[in-house]
Amino acid sequence: MWPVKVQRQFDIAQAAGNDALENVLHAPYNKLLNTLFPVDTDFTVIPNFQEINSTKGADYLVTFKIFLENRPIFVLQLKREKDFSVRSKRTAADDQLRGRLGDLIDACPLPAGLVLPESIPASPQYVIDTAPVDRWNYDILADEGEAELRRIVQAITTECAQLPQ
Repeated sequence: MWPVKVQRQFDIAQAAGNDALENVLHAPYNKLLNTLFPVDTDFTVIPNFQEINSTKGADYLVTFKIFLENRPIFVLQLKREKDFSVRSKRTAADDQLRGRLGDLIDACPLPAGLVLPESIPASPQYVIDTAPVDRWNYDILADEGEAELRRIVQAITTECAQLPQ
């Protein structure tokens, strides 16, 4: 279970009745990530915001990048929940996130493929869901989603602890 102050921030955001995610979930995710990657450590949480209709990305609303000192180690991208029911939007988001991670991979001190699921190749003959909804859409307020996010963070922090100083 998340700490009370983190859960409360999500409760406030959900009570606001804003399903656009535009601003209402920035604060709870920022609080959550700063709980998982504490401010009194070498981790830094940096939110990156983009307009929904921007041509710079596939309708993403906010991306949080977590750095160990000046090296990127984790990226969390928020999307509107309704976008996960549309295969093309999931595929675009998957491609976009993999591209962003590809841009950061040379600076990341962690082993490649530590957390990111393997890519599902497209087929020229068949329609294949290359970004299945269950791979990217976690409800982190549900027990299963919280456990998965904690597992990912634990894998990352364990690897970071083993890095040379």
